[in-house]
Amino acid sequence: MGEWQEIWNNEGARRLWGVPDRQVVALADAWCTDGKIRRVLDLGCGVGRHAICLARKGFEVYGSDHSEAGIEACQQWLKAEGLDAQVWCSEPEEIPYPDGFFDAVIAFNSIYHGTEERVEAAMRLIHAKLRPGGRAFVTLLSRKSRMYGRGKAIGPNTFVSEGMFHQLFANGGERGVPHHFSSQEEVERFFTGFRIESLLHEELHLPSARKGGDELTWFKIPGAYFWRVVAVRE
Repeated sequence: MGEWQEIWNNEGARRLWGVPDRQVVALADAWCTDGKIRRVLDLGCGVGRHAICLARKGFEVYGSDHSEAGIEACQQWLKAEGLDAQVWCSEPEEIPYPDGFFDAVIAFNSIYHGTEERVEAAMRLIHAKLRPGGRAFVTLLSRKSRMYGRGKAIGPNTFVSEGMFHQLFANGGERGVPHHFSSQEEVERFFTGFRIESLLHEELHLPSARKGGDELTWFKIPGAYFWRVVAVRE
């Protein structure tokens, strides 16, 4: 947890990761239209960009992160906007709500920070906490990523970063943080008990304000490949 404390205590990191991902926004809009999604868990919420987005749209929002700095920033942001959400600091496997409680779970750039076994455990937990027919949106690192194989191996296809995304964070990026990289076959296995609606393989895009204005543009991080999975719990 110490590495993420340092990351989320950095104001630049908070600003960079303060804009909700475009696919999350699109899914939230679709869920609003559908009307069957009410309770949403943001698993690994960080400073709260997706929790805030969901709360603005009227969802009953829950969020967890194992960084106290991230949760504190999220709580401050919620308070500043007059929004309500239940957020807490814990490990991903510590969700104090019963099985079948959530209508949707978002795990954006979060559950791959560990070994294959830990990713599997996180996916089993997401499956358990979702009601039948509930939605999941999960991102996972791809073995096609240029960061694959860098750092100390701590398990199959899992490496402790020497400074992933160092150009985006201060103090060496996600140095010391483990990352697991998945093949498509492995991703599909992780989603046992789900029906996959969408499986995308894309390079990461991040927002940037245009010089002299507040309008956002999105720039690609070359070689930073991720799996983006939207699935329904069977």
